Amino acid sequence: MRIIMVTTQLNAAQLNVLSLMSYISTEQEQQELQDLLLQFYRKKTDSLLLQFQKENGITQQTLDEWADQHERTPY
Repeated sequence: MRIIMVTTQLNAAQLNVLSLMSYISTEQEQQELQDLLLQFYRKKTDSLLLQFQKENGITQQTLDEWADQHERTPY
C-alpha cells in the first residue's frame, strides 16, 4: 500500500492556535481549550443551519413532517 502525504502551509489562524498551545501545561487546560473551540464551531454551525432554514423556508413543522417520513429502501 502506497501512502501519499500532502504538505500544506498553516494559515495565520492555525499558527495563532499553535502559538497559544505553547502555554498549555496540563491535560485539563488542553481539554478546556478543546471545549472552547468546539463551542465556537457549534455556535457557527447552529448559525449557518438557522440561516439555511430561513433561506429555504424550512420551519419546525417541516422538520416534524420529515421526522415522520419513512423513505427506506425496500428490500
